[in-house]
Amino acid sequence: MNGAVPPSDPDDRIEGPAVPPSPPRRWPRVAVAVAAALVLVAAVLAVVHVVRDHDCATDGTKVGGECIGVSDGSYSFESSLTPVMDRIKEANRAVVKSGKPWVDVAYVEPITKEQDQESVKYGIRKELEGAYLAQQQLNDVQLGGHGEVPQIRLLVANSGLRSEQWQKLSQVLIRRSQRKDHPLVGVAGFGQSRDGTLDLVRALRAAKVPMMGATVTADGLTDPDEVGFFSVSSPNSAQVSAAVKYLKQQQDKTAGYTVAVVRDRNQQDIYNTSLYSDFTRDAAARRLALDGGDLEYVSGIDGVSNAMSAVADRVCDKHPDAVYFAGRGANLRDFIVAMAAPDRRCEVTVLTGDDAVGVYYDGSASAATKEQFAQDWRTSRVTVLYTALGHPALPGVVYPAAKDPYPAFRDLYHQQFGGIGDTELQDGQVILGHDAVWTLGEAIREAAGPAGTVAVTAGSTLNGLVGGNDVTGVSGPIRLGPDGDPQDKPIALVRLETDGRYDFQQVVTP
Repeated sequence: MNGAVPPSDPDDRIEGPAVPPSPPRRWPRVAVAVAAALVLVAAVLAVVHVVRDHDCATDGTKVGGECIGVSDGSYSFESSLTPVMDRIKEANRAVVKSGKPWVDVAYVEPITKEQDQESVKYGIRKELEGAYLAQQQLNDVQLGGHGEVPQIRLLVANSGLRSEQWQKLSQVLIRRSQRKDHPLVGVAGFGQSRDGTLDLVRALRAAKVPMMGATVTADGLTDPDEVGFFSVSSPNSAQVSAAVKYLKQQQDKTAGYTVAVVRDRNQQDIYNTSLYSDFTRDAAARRLALDGGDLEYVSGIDGVSNAMSAVADRVCDKHPDAVYFAGRGANLRDFIVAMAAPDRRCEVTVLTGDDAVGVYYDGSASAATKEQFAQDWRTSRVTVLYTALGHPALPGVVYPAAKDPYPAFRDLYHQQFGGIGDTELQDGQVILGHDAVWTLGEAIREAAGPAGTVAVTAGSTLNGLVGGNDVTGVSGPIRLGPDGDPQDKPIALVRLETDGRYDFQQVVTP
């Protein structure tokens, strides 16, 4: 964790308390001295209190041990983010020193120090790497940006565990969007699809602050009747439509092919609930035959492993060819482990949505833990397919070679963060963080006019998104529809391997 960091944003200076009036002259000198000392102590404590309220970020406050607010990179929120936050800090300093007009874009995530949220932190780090790469490209025309003014200053915003502090963060973001100089003109990211995320979206939409989702996919965030939230990722409805279409093709090809459904009954997780409702609707519409009786569990409470044991028993009793898993990747891991028990181990293919990336442990887990899970997976005889929001193989399939943005993006990633090949990019998290900021940046440049001389606001950026052009995203072509979702975007069907690889299978469409 970072220590106290003085505010580095020139617009976020902290004012000290007013100096109280001098005591009346009729007081005895000792009393005067004591009173003055008490006033001085009170003033010092007041200053300390203010600093402590703001020492977590350039514009933030501590809530229940969490730092809620925004950082220009000077404060990392969580130690695993420090390397990428340091790069963002240096890039932002270069923007301010450039002498060119600049505006703010914020990248929102539910950043937490909770130990059971390691996979979430891992995904956040990758998304921020992608957002930083987009900032680099937008601010340097030689890296592929369309123009270079206004420059983009990238802020990182924390909405707290499960986005529960959305209200405090929304106030900070809205206030920044109303500044005359260097306003906040767009917000990207948004983490996972939970109730707090939806509340934050509603607050920013009401204030006319444009938003661009990266990996958030639950239905109900975008709205054709209320513009404001857009997304570079295919929503659950599109992913489920493509999945049902794929399963129906398998059923038509193979006599007796059966499909069962496993669902999470946690009503506070809008990702799971919309995944299930979309699947049942589309299955009925396409006449996909289902093995009757949903297999259910409830996430977020005790006893999930016991519930998964019961689910695994019923899967092996039914012995379907495929299972549609309407739940998150971490719970899919629980299911795989349950299926590895000696009295189960029945062969089955699981098809699920984009959160399947959470099935893998991140770098914080021990080698022994990862190997044990890999062994359980191999023993379980479970094959996992999922509808991926981004994959390195997809651009080469959907773009002509001359227009494929992936090679230049991959090279820039290696230049900035090291590594070789596609390993760090296979899960799509870096790609989607990039595309969210890149798409906002395209709208900002549209709002600035051909010469880049028009002052950009949150409102003009919103209009740029509503009437914007198609965007060449690394995750695939992005054409925002009236509802804010990408229209007809191709989706990668990917197989997750026990050794951590993401094996591209084919392109599927809704």
